[in-house]
Amino acid sequence: MSNDDVIAGNPGDAQSAADDSAGPDDNITSPQSSIQTMDQAAEIWTADEMLAAEPCDIIELDDEAIDAAAEALADEQSRLIPGGPPEDLDEPPPESADSLETLGYSYPAPFTRWENFADYRAWPYRAVGKLFFKRNGSKFVCSASSIGNCAIISAGHCLHSGNNRANGWSTDVIFVPAYRDGTAPYGQWPAKYSIVRAQWFKHGISKGLSEDIGGAILHKQRGRKISQRVGWLGFAWNWSRNQHWLSHGYPAGAPFNGQRMQINAGSFAYNGHVGANPAPVGMGNDLTGGSSGGPWIWRFGSNNYVNGVNSYRRSSKPKEMFSPYFGKAAKSLYDALKKGSC
Repeated sequence: MSNDDVIAGNPGDAQSAADDSAGPDDNITSPQSSIQTMDQAAEIWTADEMLAAEPCDIIELDDEAIDAAAEALADEQSRLIPGGPPEDLDEPPPESADSLETLGYSYPAPFTRWENFADYRAWPYRAVGKLFFKRNGSKFVCSASSIGNCAIISAGHCLHSGNNRANGWSTDVIFVPAYRDGTAPYGQWPAKYSIVRAQWFKHGISKGLSEDIGGAILHKQRGRKISQRVGWLGFAWNWSRNQHWLSHGYPAGAPFNGQRMQINAGSFAYNGHVGANPAPVGMGNDLTGGSSGGPWIWRFGSNNYVNGVNSYRRSSKPKEMFSPYFGKAAKSLYDALKKGSC
């Protein structure tokens, strides 16, 4: 892989419907929010309202939903031309694929999870936080992380419902970095607007899980960008699936309460089962609703590359988590977010 496939982190100090031909450069942008300052955000999101916010659920799919998602993509996949073996096989074939050693694990894949006992104000922890938003009159919470300039990255389903409509956008979106036990050491940062992948915007769960990624552009506060205040994580794309990640987030569904950051360490287990191309990547992980959008950090402690986000799991397997594979689509979203003006 070239060096262009990673971007290092730093500690720092028009909405429209997508079409069916969504490509790697297709992202959808929300209308701009009227909330611009921390003081306005604090009026809309009081401490009590934050505590009352419901966890935005990790998407859970049963076997029928997985089959339906795969079937929904069948037409697109049928446009591909498959290869085949040669007609003349004079020599014995090489060792069969079935006998080759493969990386990964079966369910339940091994993982280790712990509460973050480090100082949340230390980098890179301070670049991760809670994402509060409203949708259809209800208050919800997800997780997100700073990725540079004025941008944060999260799961697409935290920012838009995936219904191909303007009313699917989350509103009153604020990011609270290094949140802990109701405290906001770096304040509440309101989003100017959000961006999600067109595939998620238009198709949602049916055909959009492979691109369930989104983010937001945050207003400057007191003349400073979010990345200047809390630093930012790096970004890695087009790398092998066989990696080891630290998944961060604020799970609020039982047995967690959303008040502390949880970290889950695991390696690539297996590909997603939704018929998407590229297939999502899975790891052992038991974080619950509220952790959606939390970053999968690769090479934690050095350049701290975001290489995935908490997205979905199968309802029958609570000790797994999938993320969209970070390839060209994720890089396109990253570029759009980093170019956003705050």
